[in-house]
Amino acid sequence: NVKEIKQSSLRRNIAIVSQEIFLFKGTIADNIRYAKPDATMDEIIAAAKVANAHDFILSLPDGYETVVGTGSRSLSGGEKQRVSIARAVLLAPRILILDEATAAMDTETERLIQDALGELTKGRTTITIAHRLSTLKDCNYLFAIENGEIAERGTHTELLDKKGIYYKLYTIQTEAMQKVLAGM
Repeated sequence: NVKEIKQSSLRRNIAIVSQEIFLFKGTIADNIRYAKPDATMDEIIAAAKVANAHDFILSLPDGYETVVGTGSRSLSGGEKQRVSIARAVLLAPRILILDEATAAMDTETERLIQDALGELTKGRTTITIAHRLSTLKDCNYLFAIENGEIAERGTHTELLDKKGIYYKLYTIQTEAMQKVLAGM
């Protein structure tokens, strides 16, 4: 029962990477360090490398000391997302929640973020919320939600075999992608 667990313990063991990223006014290093205030610079850099953020951070005028957040240098959506992933890496949570973590990304940025998330999810319980079914392909177990209720549950293959809501959505997305690739 979550009510019986100390709030501080929950906060140490759960991280969320969502579609909407908030950067605090401060340096990139400070924004990553937010997850673990006593983190060393080596730990911050290691987390940024796992998150595929290190190279873009080094390309900024002041690197990790570049000031971001309200009224400061703005980062692209993909750059903000990778800073958020670096925060989660630094926290090293036992439970990770990914809420539409790649929804608004272009294909190249999505691939970088997917690679970073692949590293982040290793050895963790991960709950992934997504409309883009390509982000769910590596999940062990899926729940299809319709009208706020669990409509189906199972593995990717089991849900395709049921030919229900998941199958319908998967087919629609696959056909749309094939049209895009065919230039239609």
